[in-house]
Amino acid sequence: MRLSFCVMALCGAALHQVWAQDSLPPKNHLHDRFQLSISGAQVWLGPKVKVDGGNGTPGTEVDGKDVGASNSTLEPRLALRWRPGRRHELDVGYQFARHTGGRVLADTIHVADTSFAAGLRIESAFKADQAFLNYRFAFRVRERSQIGAAVGVGVLFFHVDIDAISGATSGGPDTTIVPFSASKGITIPTLSLGLYGRWRTGDRWYIESDARALQFAVGRVGVLVLEGGAAARYFVKPHFGVELGYGVSGIRVTLDPKTDGTPSLTGRLRFTLQNLRLGVVATR
Repeated sequence: MRLSFCVMALCGAALHQVWAQDSLPPKNHLHDRFQLSISGAQVWLGPKVKVDGGNGTPGTEVDGKDVGASNSTLEPRLALRWRPGRRHELDVGYQFARHTGGRVLADTIHVADTSFAAGLRIESAFKADQAFLNYRFAFRVRERSQIGAAVGVGVLFFHVDIDAISGATSGGPDTTIVPFSASKGITIPTLSLGLYGRWRTGDRWYIESDARALQFAVGRVGVLVLEGGAAARYFVKPHFGVELGYGVSGIRVTLDPKTDGTPSLTGRLRFTLQNLRLGVVATR
């Protein structure tokens, strides 16, 4: 009897604590020290790739549709924010983006030193994962808003695989051929500068936006980066919320030949990545 009474008393105290927390004024999440977000993102990938041959022979510019790759997929996205001070914030994360597909080629294409003739059945895979690190400095801080400057640093892990599976004949069904493939990849540094804003629009509602851009060159690699995004967050508990967000990255890369004339990966890459995400946010 005494044990039952003690258990009931402890449960009552715990419930009272939860109710007391819910009755407190909602916390201002503009000043959280840590925020972790885990999202499922519908990713739209729009690459245009032109890889020249090692001897300088121009390649064919192809996009995902040309080689049968799907233009959208559901991928995870992870991000962690750390605010060491009232005006400073670091945001690190990783967005997965991987698309596959296949088709029969309508036209002959040339990728690096490999040619794929019209009529070949191919399978393709594009990978364009992004790792990012953003620093934000709020030059205007209010109780319900922040406006400031942002610097984005990142890495784009781009890779394309095209595999010939079979070839068509004019008088019968597909004839199996010896498979061959083209596989090329490059790790692209990204850098962008711009502005950001955060607003507390209600006791539990928050809206945020970013816009950044920069053009730069590293050696024989020229890069143009355009980035932007917006999100809305609603906190159902003091340390737990949900997020609906949208982000877009536009990247153009030019790879010039090496000055000493040795064979190298040359060509250009135009790349657009969009994500519409829904996820959860945990704070501390």
